[in-house]
Amino acid sequence: MFEEKSLGFTCSTPGGGKMDAKDTLPRLVYQHASSAPDRIALTSIGQGSVTWAELWKTSRQWAGWLENNGVKSGDCVVTLVPQSLEANFAWMGCCAIGAVEASVNYEFRGEWLRNALSSSTAKVVVLSKRYLNQLLPVLDGTGIETVLLYDDTAADVVAGVPPGVRIVRDPPSAARSIADGPPDTAPYDIGCILYTSGTTGRSKAVQLPWVMLYASCELGARFERRDIRQVYYLPYTPYHISGRSALYCAAITCSQTVIRENFSISSFWKDIRQYGVTWTCLFGAPTRFVANLPEKPDDADNSLELVLMCPLPPDADAIKRRFGFEAYSVYGLTEAQTTFVVPPEEAVSANAGSCGRPMPGIEARIVDEHGYPVEPGVAGELVFRSDDPWRITPGYVEMPEATAEIWRNGWFHTGDVGRMDNKGNFYYLDRSKDMIRRRGENISSFELEAAVRTHPSVGEVAAVGVPSPLGEEEVLIVVVAKRGMSIDPADLTSHLTEIVPRYAVPRYVRVAETLPKTQATERVQKHAIRAQGLTDDTWDRLGTKAHRE
Repeated sequence: MFEEKSLGFTCSTPGGGKMDAKDTLPRLVYQHASSAPDRIALTSIGQGSVTWAELWKTSRQWAGWLENNGVKSGDCVVTLVPQSLEANFAWMGCCAIGAVEASVNYEFRGEWLRNALSSSTAKVVVLSKRYLNQLLPVLDGTGIETVLLYDDTAADVVAGVPPGVRIVRDPPSAARSIADGPPDTAPYDIGCILYTSGTTGRSKAVQLPWVMLYASCELGARFERRDIRQVYYLPYTPYHISGRSALYCAAITCSQTVIRENFSISSFWKDIRQYGVTWTCLFGAPTRFVANLPEKPDDADNSLELVLMCPLPPDADAIKRRFGFEAYSVYGLTEAQTTFVVPPEEAVSANAGSCGRPMPGIEARIVDEHGYPVEPGVAGELVFRSDDPWRITPGYVEMPEATAEIWRNGWFHTGDVGRMDNKGNFYYLDRSKDMIRRRGENISSFELEAAVRTHPSVGEVAAVGVPSPLGEEEVLIVVVAKRGMSIDPADLTSHLTEIVPRYAVPRYVRVAETLPKTQATERVQKHAIRAQGLTDDTWDRLGTKAHRE
């Protein structure tokens, strides 16, 4: 039986001290740069490695670069940077001068990107030159005044720069470092800003305090077989908590994290073996990619000891046995990160679908529409609260009404439907919000539908998720043509490729005469569309025959 005491964890630093949630990431980096300067902190595949001392030194240089270009303590700085050493230099550089980084999904474009920039309140953007062409067309009215290109020193004239916007090409390496010294960061300070998918409206900028980030990163260390010198592997983007956690995971135990710009199934086991990886994280689609690999006699001959499998799949036992690792699972969301856990001893196939139990300090309930608890086994909304005031987000940037909506009656309302059994285990059932989950990405149906309506032939549209054989969902849109017009699904998806993130381009398109709606309010009944699933007249972008799942 899983008990709270099984989660007790302390870890010795190289200097003999103890780490806890008061050790914010900037302070840990500073400490390790002094006590273990030559240990490798980060290895970026294709770029090389940096030690803790090099990480701290370079971050202070980036801080000087930001400061020279007008960034002050308390400012927000937007970044569009792929997972890389530079992504971590930018984050720590912001922290070193008291600024807050807002990491924006670099797949965003058009109104998706414009909204993210506007809601951040930032005046400065740091980005790779590869994203410049999608940034410039949406800058008008966002408040952005300065664009810092860290990887471009070309003398070519940049076209399409809005009036009042300054493009800076002087690299961080040419800047003078800020003064050395311990960072002035507290657990309740905002460590960064990440964005929601915009489930019932536009994407929201979520404030993540340091103590909240710590809680999402240190759980794996509680279950590790050794106290220090783990090798973590997080080949995920920095605008998701999975990639954002890379440096913090290493810092908690003064270990090493290996990063890659994107997850690659063809490189996964090669990377694990080459770098001696002991811990990694697999989400729905990556888990299926790994499980679907052809079996080999040496599948279990690897260094991997522990895997965060989220969600826990029905064939968890077979996967663990085949590859020779232990696993655990969690439930969390951008606004609260890790709040429930299925520990290794309970991460078995029989518990697939379980979120486990609340983490220590988290109190959870399943409630009805009025906020009252329901009986075990009855479905309702999952809500929770923490005995640490900074363990859950304090709210969204510049969105007080949306913040008040999630914080009602002293409880954080997830908008997720779940149930609890008689033993106190929680189960996730469905999303009450109109969000689609595809290959680790959350897609806002609201924003996708707005993009679909920009096609001149589309009159109405509804976007839903349908089950994918890889786990999670594929995107289905049902469209109604304007009077006297027709819709070519191939032409529509080609149009969307230019204006929405790649992962949001629908796989399935169905052209319908009408959308199912409620009689009283004329609202689209998405549950009816989901129930219909893939009908015989559904068009499949991949060319295979669509069918009911």
